[in-house]
Amino acid sequence: MPGATDTKQDVLQVIADITRAESGKLVSVLTRIFGPHNLTMAEDAVQDVLLKAIEHWQVQGIPEHPAAWLYRATRNRAIDVVRKNRRQQTFATDINLLLDSEYTTAVTLDDCFKENEIRDDMLRMMFACCHPAISREGQIALVLKTLSGLSVAQIARAFITKPDAIEKRLYRARMAFRENNISLEMPSGNALQERLDNVLETIYLLFNEAHSASYHDSLTREDLAHDCIRLNGLLTEHEATNLPRTNALLALLCFHTARLSSRVDAHGDLQLISKQDRSLWDRELIEKGVWHLNRSATGDVISQYHLEAAIAYEHCKAGKYEDTDWKMILSYYDLLAKLAPSPVVLLNRAIAVKELEGPQAALDIIRNIPGIDYLQNYYLLHAILGELNAQTGKKEKAAGHYEKALKLAVSGAERKFIQQRMEEVMK
Repeated sequence: MPGATDTKQDVLQVIADITRAESGKLVSVLTRIFGPHNLTMAEDAVQDVLLKAIEHWQVQGIPEHPAAWLYRATRNRAIDVVRKNRRQQTFATDINLLLDSEYTTAVTLDDCFKENEIRDDMLRMMFACCHPAISREGQIALVLKTLSGLSVAQIARAFITKPDAIEKRLYRARMAFRENNISLEMPSGNALQERLDNVLETIYLLFNEAHSASYHDSLTREDLAHDCIRLNGLLTEHEATNLPRTNALLALLCFHTARLSSRVDAHGDLQLISKQDRSLWDRELIEKGVWHLNRSATGDVISQYHLEAAIAYEHCKAGKYEDTDWKMILSYYDLLAKLAPSPVVLLNRAIAVKELEGPQAALDIIRNIPGIDYLQNYYLLHAILGELNAQTGKKEKAAGHYEKALKLAVSGAERKFIQQRMEEVMK
């Protein structure tokens, strides 16, 4: 029950949670109303509502249904903005005339705030954020800001950069909305397929940031990972975007996210997959991944997401590390190496070879990977080379690679792990 005994900290925690869960929906629906050219106006209106909630709830107590309160307040704020700006501002083209009259404004906004409309607006917003006129960095920053509810400071911390740099990315992205007259409509035909690939790639890159330790001492960011699952899930719920590759990516995200909680132990130490406590894996999320992997098995096109999801599933279904079907994993990597032969894919394939043929075979393969120099600043390359050289008895080489990995790693958990391995090797 709501009450006036809620502390400021209670209120701020609820606001933080609800911002992550609902602000993307609110920004999307207001952008639908105000028009994409008024994206900043939509973001400011949502921010005003959140500030009002903080002030109001500290006095009146947190309402029984905070999200419902927020939606009503946002709808009322939208009416205020329309009334204040209707004479000097153009809103969304298809409803601008309806917003020009007091008689039709409230009814029009009520329709916009219906659940199915909000869901569709989120999807439209996702495609707008991933418009090809916006840079890749701008797309990811915009998705994080508008759809995931992250602050500029949070985005800056995620990408190890300054808030000013993120502000500039967001500014350029918003300008692209205006200059290219980007609409909040779903593309169709070939344009839909091309934009969908862009959307999927953005979600994939965003998930890699969530799954990576490259920017955060906690090693993983489960909140971002679940955001990716939520955004990808919207695509599978829409008939035009519920395609095999969409389901394959969602399966991949589910399989990886299911194992996140076991990547570090109670002391915050990194746990390799061979040492992870598999009882901590989220079986419900794994089953969801299996369901989407099965749904992806239609049509006659296999994507990179299909193969990566299949590899992740092989890890998830193994009851213990020794049960892992490395022959099947290697066969998937062989296909992936033909479809997307990047140095990272080939490096991961070498790990599968190591499990089947030993560390020296893996070292031989890595030495001959085309473009391997591209990974010289990739800490995992040196961590892997350190481990493989240690396993073949080349202690000095192993130590050299561990030292390089230690300099390149950003996560405290990874640096600690590498330091421990280096000390163990040099004993």
